[in-house]
Amino acid sequence: MEKYAIYTKWEWPNGVPSSEEMQAKHREVKKQTKSEDIIWWKCGDNHHQSVIIFSSEEEAQSELALRNKLREETIRDTGHKMVEETMGPVLSIMSQV
Repeated sequence: MEKYAIYTKWEWPNGVPSSEEMQAKHREVKKQTKSEDIIWWKCGDNHHQSVIIFSSEEEAQSELALRNKLREETIRDTGHKMVEETMGPVLSIMSQV
């Protein structure tokens, strides 16, 4: 399995946006990304976490500039900030075993 995952945790000073707002952002990003999937979940009133799954580390690295650009734009617009980021090769995906 060559898949690669990027995990992040974010803090929102004025609360996590609504599901509808988050889905609208996914619709914008979906047109631009090579990722297989992006999942965001709420983990408190002011925090959300995410995981991005790519087919390979090379695909993830190829989008580094795009990810950074999108992050800069949304951070500037909303004032939220990244608390944590971890990335690495995927060991197993239950739906694929």
